Amino acid sequence: MGLRGECEDLIMGARSGLVVLIVLVGLVAAVGPPLTAATVPAAPAEFVAVPEGGGNLPLWNMGLYSSSTGTLIRRLATFSGSSFTNNGLALAPDGAAVYFTLIPNHAGRRFYLRLMRLDVATRRQTLIAKGAQPAISEDGTQLAYAAFPHGLKVRDLATGSSRTIGLAQLGAASDLLNATIGWLGDGSDIAIIPSPTPWDLVGRPPKLHWCGTTQSHAVIVLVHVPAPPAPLTADCVHLAGPAMAGSIAVAGSPASPTTLLLAADSYPGPTRVEQIAETGAVSQVLTIPNSLPLAFDPSGTHLLYLVGHSPPVLWEATIANGHLTDRQRLPKRNWGSIAW
Repeated sequence: MGLRGECEDLIMGARSGLVVLIVLVGLVAAVGPPLTAATVPAAPAEFVAVPEGGGNLPLWNMGLYSSSTGTLIRRLATFSGSSFTNNGLALAPDGAAVYFTLIPNHAGRRFYLRLMRLDVATRRQTLIAKGAQPAISEDGTQLAYAAFPHGLKVRDLATGSSRTIGLAQLGAASDLLNATIGWLGDGSDIAIIPSPTPWDLVGRPPKLHWCGTTQSHAVIVLVHVPAPPAPLTADCVHLAGPAMAGSIAVAGSPASPTTLLLAADSYPGPTRVEQIAETGAVSQVLTIPNSLPLAFDPSGTHLLYLVGHSPPVLWEATIANGHLTDRQRLPKRNWGSIAW
């Protein structure tokens, strides 16, 4: 099996149905008042997506799509089936750039993923660094990503300066290849949901540890981002229940700038949308039956999610008063990576 096959096995494993229901018991607490329909901002007009290709060597077409109709507005780039990977996709808040990862075509050299920037206006692609899983702060000034070989890097997009934290508390999982990374609303913290190693996902006894527990336990790592040049620091937040896996979307919660909004599928159960405070207190927002969450918008008040199979239907909805409102059914397509 080549690099592409190995990478796909790791990347797509989280979508394989070997996902774990996370039961968050004993931690439920209110973390902020819910938004009413009158206070919810409008959804962004566009999202970026790379639908899954087909055939033995598919082409992957990155494009901007309408949030109201799901139709293609503008094609941005085309990638061969051996170069594109869905280890992260991020759209700048102003819509000017897309950050994504590619598999390098350098046989015989040490393997790493390339973190790329695509200028939406010119479609020019620029190498940013060795890395993956890009996440942009809500104000668009900072880019966080999985550094190679281990840890998290935060780059100031205006100056190009960066800071790195090794995340030793995650042990072997600190490569963050399949982690979920997202900013909290005020830009002072980054939430990392690590992905368990494959043998944990298939039911074998966990052999590695993170945050003082085995990888079978649910944790969120909060990386604190003070004003430079102060170093990054990190704390572990322990949650009840098994490690989170499957399709996960995160955003800063509109209820509080220090609260995480998390949507995770719990196959064969529903998607659970929850608010998680830095203390570990959890408040359930809503559930969505038979669905896979894909992406929140930057405000954390709109969600893109899939329902059904062969191919699934993409839905866009507003979150208000603990309910999904103004739902819109978008076209069926083999949606791959999506960012809002």
